[in-house]
Amino acid sequence: MSNKLSKRQQQQQQQPKPKPTTFQAPSTSIPHPFRRAPPTLAPFLTQLDPAKVYLIHIDRFPPAAKKQIFLIPVLLNATIALLLLWRLYSGLPTYWTLLQTFMGYETTATVDTARTTRKEQFTILFKRTAMIALDFLVFRFIGPWPLTFFLEQPANPVVWRWKLGGFREEEVVVRESRHWGSAELLQGVKQGDESPFFKTRVLPVIDKGFMRRKTGYLMMDGSWDLDFQGMLDAHTLVKAGEFGLKEVDKLCLVHLDGVGWLSWQWETEGDVIEDRRRKIVVFKETLTKLGKEGLFFKWMEIVEQERDGDGGFSVAKQERVVERVRAAFEKEGIDFEELSASIGGLQDMQVQSGEK
Repeated sequence: MSNKLSKRQQQQQQQPKPKPTTFQAPSTSIPHPFRRAPPTLAPFLTQLDPAKVYLIHIDRFPPAAKKQIFLIPVLLNATIALLLLWRLYSGLPTYWTLLQTFMGYETTATVDTARTTRKEQFTILFKRTAMIALDFLVFRFIGPWPLTFFLEQPANPVVWRWKLGGFREEEVVVRESRHWGSAELLQGVKQGDESPFFKTRVLPVIDKGFMRRKTGYLMMDGSWDLDFQGMLDAHTLVKAGEFGLKEVDKLCLVHLDGVGWLSWQWETEGDVIEDRRRKIVVFKETLTKLGKEGLFFKWMEIVEQERDGDGGFSVAKQERVVERVRAAFEKEGIDFEELSASIGGLQDMQVQSGEK
């Protein structure tokens, strides 16, 4: 019995070991800088395409500017539509005659080979071929412009403006990725903000300069389109109180299989710096009006002391800054917490001072 086991063990040892599978289950970790989308956006997210990436912001261009910009494509597409209708009206009889000729009937387009030269026949053939080719190119590549502008479903620019009630001070703009999507952004070796798609197709179109130069309607290009129905849905949900405009301002949405919808509310570095500077100015002006300008310099002194100590400007040191500043303000009869809340918080300003 032991010999048999020994032989069996020897056979098993001699058999080649199976190669480990190279299949890897899809990762369900959330790439930086995304996080799970807020539950309040659930009614809106159900209307979106999981295969696409979405950028949402609030267009605060003046209504007059939006109207002027929007009238240009309206006039352009209306003119193109009229020219196409005229071409149909004038060209259909010619094509009907050519069709009858092709079917063998005697028509005004029939060429008498006995009375025409070979050169005249080639000239007629060239003109008719050129006409057909030109009409095909016009209707194939230019024809869809007015069709999508006026008739595309479920929504188009005209329906969007009509249902929106014209031009508003604050309008939700929903951009959707074109010819790429969530797979390119969240799959592969580099994901999230490490993905080349994030760096080349997301960051450039949320840049502060770009956002200031263009109203929402002008942000369509080869990589981004506008989701007109999504914009109408967002306004409907805001009106219904499902969420506020601030919740969808500067928001990137993308769907990750196995996790669900992810969001990232971006804020450019310029916005952060500008906001911090504004807070510092308001902070100092408020203390000056109270006759306590010295507390402003005391606050800066405390931050500098903690920052220059050993161990860097850690969280513990930032908390100690708050405690010391609060005590200094209380001696002067000022509630530091109340003052901080009135200008939107001083925490970011303290961190910024520690990073100098």
